[in-house]
Amino acid sequence: MLQTAPIFQNEMVIQREKPFLIWGFGTPGKTLHISVQNKTAETVIPASGHWKLTLPALKASKDEQIILHTEQESITLEHVAVGEVWVAGGQSNMEFHMRYEKHKKEELLSCPRPNLRFYDVPEICYDGQDQDFDYSRMGIWRDATAENLEYFSAVGYYFQKELADTLDVPIGIIGCNWGGTPSCSWMNPSSVSRAGKPWMQEYEDFASHTDMDEYWREQRDNPMNGRGDPFADEFGEFVSPRTPDDEEIAAFFAARGIEPFGMPQQMQPQLIPGSLYEHMLKTVAPCSIRGFLWYQGESDDVPGRQALYKDMMTALIADWRALWNDNTLPFLLVQLPGFQTWFGIEPRDITTIRACQKAVADTVPDAYLCSISDAGEQMDIHPKDKKTVGHRLALLARGHVYGEQILCDAPVAADVVRKNNLLTITFDNAEGGLKLDGDTCSALHVTQINEEIPFTAGVKGDQLVLQLPETTEGPLKVSFAQNDWYLVNLYNQADIPAIPFQVYC
Repeated sequence: MLQTAPIFQNEMVIQREKPFLIWGFGTPGKTLHISVQNKTAETVIPASGHWKLTLPALKASKDEQIILHTEQESITLEHVAVGEVWVAGGQSNMEFHMRYEKHKKEELLSCPRPNLRFYDVPEICYDGQDQDFDYSRMGIWRDATAENLEYFSAVGYYFQKELADTLDVPIGIIGCNWGGTPSCSWMNPSSVSRAGKPWMQEYEDFASHTDMDEYWREQRDNPMNGRGDPFADEFGEFVSPRTPDDEEIAAFFAARGIEPFGMPQQMQPQLIPGSLYEHMLKTVAPCSIRGFLWYQGESDDVPGRQALYKDMMTALIADWRALWNDNTLPFLLVQLPGFQTWFGIEPRDITTIRACQKAVADTVPDAYLCSISDAGEQMDIHPKDKKTVGHRLALLARGHVYGEQILCDAPVAADVVRKNNLLTITFDNAEGGLKLDGDTCSALHVTQINEEIPFTAGVKGDQLVLQLPETTEGPLKVSFAQNDWYLVNLYNQADIPAIPFQVYC
């Protein structure tokens, strides 16, 4: 039976200006033909039945028809658009649906927007999971209608909306994400062994003390693995639209007779190194795309492993690019904002995760850092405002990928000069001058041997000037956004907040 891979379906978006690769399954020995935009290709289906076809680059279009046929069978894909396609990966903050987003009501007023389309890769972490549970509501290309908008990744939606308005072409987002997952789940296992040995050792220790045949039998009967309905999680429906207080949380769990945040007795299958790389990412690679968006890191805040994150992300980016056979695909990373606590869950050393994210952007070619250090929520690990995130990612794409001459990067401290009682910090990415939203510079501390030193702050061009009460001897430490919770109010002219830093002078 002639089939295409699941991602090739009605309403899909094809990447423009790149060869179009499509694959699927069919009867061996049959000649398969494809045509779209007056371009054609053909192949003889090999003995394995797995076929691939490549067409020359297509031009942007809002409505195309793809026809595939052999002598006996045919498939027609309708309402296919050609434009820009991005993969949006990560954990819950990338998965966070428009159903819960802060600005959803006003966005519904602009629906339908047929040029915005979203495909959610089914959340599958083991062979046969999609047969064990109902996945009929996932793995679908949806356009932005009032009925469909709630399924969209909120970050992805605001990103693609801005690009569509700027580029005037259809924009497709492939959502490839799963809440509560560490980077190791999204990597080639061999890369995890090299870059994150403690992650792999944890799994190997678990497997060596577990009857894995029985483990997988249990997983197939575990209702927690039924991930086919994104809105079926009762707890997620409770906490995602807003942040309940402690009493509401206690009442929620008490009404169900369960302990708050009971820990699983054994490793969940989606946490196994490589599980989501194998069963999610590989299902859409190497369909032609423009690049990747990435919002993840909270689940790598594990004692003793935070400092591994730079090497883990460097390897992950290489793994993802290797699947697409393109080591220049842009990778836009969201730097985690501040938060203090979320239902008793507190950051351990998320400051190191943020430093690693910056180090990745500084050292990996074509990787760029998105600053949202003004958009966190003190009591929620899931900020409800994803419009800010999508906009900042879109700025990075417009500047670094699509070649607009705009200010798109966050201010970064480049140099500090200490003279008498003045500290002058010069920033890159501050063309036109810095801005302070308020009377002082929040999230900034000057200390000497752990003693806080007061200061007044002002901006002068691309410099932040700190005036101390008096001249002091000995080294000073200047810490900016180095606590768990903060809101940055230092911006450049593009209203992008400065990147956290720590310097000695």
